[in-house]
Amino acid sequence: MKSPVIKPGDRVSVTKLVKGHVRGTYKATVIHWTDGGKLIVQPDKASESKKTVSADNCKKISL
Repeated sequence: MKSPVIKPGDRVSVTKLVKGHVRGTYKATVIHWTDGGKLIVQPDKASESKKTVSADNCKKISL
C-alpha cells in the first residue's frame, strides 16, 4: 500500500530481513513506488544497484 508519508526523494532506513530475522540496516533514497505497493530505493553505497523493498521494512529519516 502506498504510504502518504514516504514520497519519492525521501531518505529512508531499510531493515534487511532473512526468514524473519534482522540481518542489518542501510540508508537509501526512495526512487518511486511500484504498482504493487513496493518501493524502489537507491542505497547510499555507490557500488549497490537499485533495490525493490517492502514499505513495511522502511522508516523515514527525519532531517
